[in-house]
Amino acid sequence: MGLIALAGPAVAVQTDSPPVTGAARLQPDIGTRLEQGMAAFKAKRYAGALAQLTPLAEQGNADAQTYLGWIYEEPLVTITAIGETPAFVPDNAKARMWYEKAAAQGQAHALNNLGSLYFLGRGVPEDQARGITLFQQAAARGDLQAQDNLAMIYYNGVGVAKNTQAALMWCERAATQGDPEALRFLAAQALAGEDGPRDPTRAYILTLLGPSDDADIAKMRTALEQQLPANVQQRAHELAAAWHLGQPLPTADQTRGAVHPL
Repeated sequence: MGLIALAGPAVAVQTDSPPVTGAARLQPDIGTRLEQGMAAFKAKRYAGALAQLTPLAEQGNADAQTYLGWIYEEPLVTITAIGETPAFVPDNAKARMWYEKAAAQGQAHALNNLGSLYFLGRGVPEDQARGITLFQQAAARGDLQAQDNLAMIYYNGVGVAKNTQAALMWCERAATQGDPEALRFLAAQALAGEDGPRDPTRAYILTLLGPSDDADIAKMRTALEQQLPANVQQRAHELAAAWHLGQPLPTADQTRGAVHPL
């Protein structure tokens, strides 16, 4: 959990996604137990998931603590038949407890998810200011979902004054991690020219960085190919091919010089 879907012409972010962990960098045994715990959870073997993850969390493993928080927060059971006992009942109080333990160790995704609890008032009194502070701490540590959350919060002015520049800054940080929603949003902004000069070349580059199977990005890309000169498209493809995650996004200026300005 930990993601917020806000109203308005903003990035449509996912609402269910497992925590990002450093399992691959852990001791092999710990990493395997984390993977087994989450595999059990996804297979709806809740007792097995808790049996794998709880001992690790109690030993202070921040990733296991974050996983447990996510498991307890996830609203799996909403409706049951009369007399039926739910296989697993979420508990936001337990989710908060585990998130707090992991957040105290600087686990970025735990900070984000704890921020979501406060921002939305789930299991705690609603406190948007505290939620935003936690999102900022998580985003500064590179948490993609926190960056998306801040982009939405600032773009829509929820809990803070509307600040489009701050929204675009956080959205760009998410895009440098390859986030398709952020790339789509930035491309649409560049194409519309809502917050600066219209820049179809930048929009085209951003569509090339997005996933090829994204229907909205593909539609935007196809439309731009009917507008942009072939040499601009070729240079955009070269820039997109040379780009790697974590690098600054290519700019329209990088297509210019050998080509005619648009």
